[in-house]
Amino acid sequence: MAQSASSTDLDQLFEDLGHPNPYLQTEAFLAMVRNHADAALPRLLLLLDQEDVVRRRAAVRALGAFAERAMVPLAQKFQASHDATVRASCVKAYAQVASNFRGIPFPPEAMAALEAALADESPVVAIAAVMALGQVGEQAVPLLIQVCLGKNEAQAVAAVNALVGIDHPDVATCLYQLAGAESTDSYVRETVNSAVARLDDLRARQPAASPSASA
Repeated sequence: MAQSASSTDLDQLFEDLGHPNPYLQTEAFLAMVRNHADAALPRLLLLLDQEDVVRRRAAVRALGAFAERAMVPLAQKFQASHDATVRASCVKAYAQVASNFRGIPFPPEAMAALEAALADESPVVAIAAVMALGQVGEQAVPLLIQVCLGKNEAQAVAAVNALVGIDHPDVATCLYQLAGAESTDSYVRETVNSAVARLDDLRARQPAASPSASA
C-alpha cells in the first residue's frame, strides 16, 4: 500500500513537471531528488525523447538537479541516441549539472560524451557541447583549447567566450597565442582580441601584492 502511495506521489510530481509554471516544475523535480531519486531518474531520461518541448526542457532542468547520479546515465543516453534533439538535451542537462554544482567532477564517461558531442554532425549539439564545457570549468580547459585551435569558426568563437570566464593559467596562454597567430581566422580573431582585452583589464584591476606578503 505504501509503495502504491509512493508511486502515486511520483506520478503527481511528473504531472507538475509538465506544468508551464517554472516554480511548480522546480518544486516537483526537487521533490523527486529528495524522495524518489532512483525511480525518477530513468523516467526523466525517457522524457528527453518527448516531442513536447515543455516537458523535454523541464526534464533537462530536472536532470541538472541530480548531480553525479545523472552523469553516467546521461552519457549512456547520449551515446545510444540517433536523435540530435535528444543528444542536445543530454548535453544541456550536463550544463545544468555543472551550473547547479560548481566544480563538481565529471567522470570519464561524461567527459567522453561531451567530447563526442563536439564532433556531432548536428551544429546544435556541437555548439551546446562548447557551452556545457564552459560551465564545467577547469576540467574542460584542455578540450576548449582544442576547439579554439580547430577549424570550426563558430565553435572556436563559442570556446573563446567560454574560456575567458575560467580562471586558469592555460586560458591566457591560449588566447595570447591565437591573438598573435597569423593563421587565426578573422572572425575568431575579433572575439579573441575582445577576450584578451577583458583579461588585460582584469589583471590591471587586481591589486599588486604588498612587499610584506612575500616576506
